[in-house]
Amino acid sequence: MKARPLRPDDVEAVCALVDRDRLPGQPLCAAERVATVLAGRSTTDPWWWRDLATMRTIGVEDTDGALVAAGALGRRRGGDRYLLWLHAGETPEHVEAALWPLLRGVRRGDPIFAFWAATELSVGLEGLPRRHRPATHEALVARGFTGEDRWLYLTAPAAGAPAPEGSFRRRGVGSELRVELDAGGQAAGGAELGLPAPGVGVIWWLEVEPEFRRRGLGRQLLRAARSVLAEEGAADVILFVDHDDPQARDRRPALELYQAEGFTVVDHLWSYRRGEGEAEPGGGRPT
Repeated sequence: MKARPLRPDDVEAVCALVDRDRLPGQPLCAAERVATVLAGRSTTDPWWWRDLATMRTIGVEDTDGALVAAGALGRRRGGDRYLLWLHAGETPEHVEAALWPLLRGVRRGDPIFAFWAATELSVGLEGLPRRHRPATHEALVARGFTGEDRWLYLTAPAAGAPAPEGSFRRRGVGSELRVELDAGGQAAGGAELGLPAPGVGVIWWLEVEPEFRRRGLGRQLLRAARSVLAEEGAADVILFVDHDDPQARDRRPALELYQAEGFTVVDHLWSYRRGEGEAEPGGGRPT
């Protein structure tokens, strides 16, 4: 196998690698998304990506010249390195063949972080799906990385949920929408929604105001959000639950609500670090 920098004509091959790792609810890879990530940009958390000072991409070819792995390592202006993304079809030897050149020159004690921010290659995946990507997880651990289970990734059909009781307002158009639940003329809570790809809806953030909690309004807000996304053409809805600090934020009530409303936990999203240092957080919004 041979490692080399990725080229513009690798876009379709990288797309195929991304689709091999695609999770339920995620859209099929699109060439424009790959072109964006190869340029070191992202429409998700763009501020985080703008702080990249350098980025190195690696493609791995087999003996027939086919691309079997691809990934990128970036350095932010503060000096810390980040393994931004890696796709190798979860074939262990292909994962290793990409990791070796990406991590070359990074000493064991130097701070480096892996799968810490969402990329343009997926919708909101601010971490590595641990269950679906076991070979990548094991390769990182074998190289001295420590993993942290930070997020839950859930999906549900957009249609088929019970209609919300009571009134709600929708604001915004296109891919950026907001739903506000009305309670006696007051805004009792809100949800921020997205339509990042055809057929895919996202509930980025959902919250009931403190004085209106424990009245069942969270359930109604969730149903209103799903109904709006279904009206906009979404077939699947995805959302994320942060659970990296359960002592500070108990997400069990929210998770129980989502599961009772038909959402399924697809995977746990892990981030990794090696060496001393603190990563700069990504911009994901907990629901």
